[in-house]
Parts: sequence; C-alpha cells; structure tokens
Amino acid sequence: MTSEMDAFGVALDAFTMHLRPSELRAVAAGLGEFDSSDEGNLLTLVEAVRALPVNDRAALWELAVRRYGRRKPLEQAAGEIGMDAIRGRALLQAFESAIAAVPPPEDSPSLE
Repeated sequence: MTSEMDAFGVALDAFTMHLRPSELRAVAAGLGEFDSSDEGNLLTLVEAVRALPVNDRAALWELAVRRYGRRKPLEQAAGEIGMDAIRGRALLQAFESAIAAVPPPEDSPSLE
C-alpha cells in the first residue's frame, strides 16, 4: 500500500513537490478523462510530471493548474507565473506527450 504523499510526490533536485489531489483532479477534469478511474487519472498525471526534465516540473505544474484546472487562456496562465506563451505552449505539449506515454496504471500500487 502506497501513501498518498508518496504517490503524489515529484522530485525537484533536493526537494519533493507534493501535488495536491484537488489540483490533480482539477487538471484531469480540464484535460478530459483519459483513464478508467479517478485514481488512475491522478496517478497518470503524476507520472507524466515525473517524466519531464527536473527543471521543468514545478513551472509546468503551476502552468497546468492555471491552464487546465482553472481554465485560463494560455497567455494569461503563463503570464501569471512570469512565462511567455511560447515557452508555456512547449511545456504543455511536452506534458501532453508525457501523459500519452504513461503506461496504464493497473499495475500501480493502490492509494487505498
């Protein structure tokens, strides 16, 4: 059994970023369902963030929460975190590619 903190933790060099379940759910809803279960969607998003380069993970997550979770236009979402829209678009495309590359979470440990 894996704890939620472990399951939703993403390494950032010497630190760990813990993704909030509420933010994960909001981003998943903004992206549309891509798995068969709520838990699977959340784990897929976490694995996709982990697949990105370490230096991109925190900025991508802040952008994804604003763009998909809060449904803000890309330019506004990127601007709120001091990023230009071109960089924001590239990060979101990398994130979407990472999501598509995550294997189905059937074999992942459960959070229950």
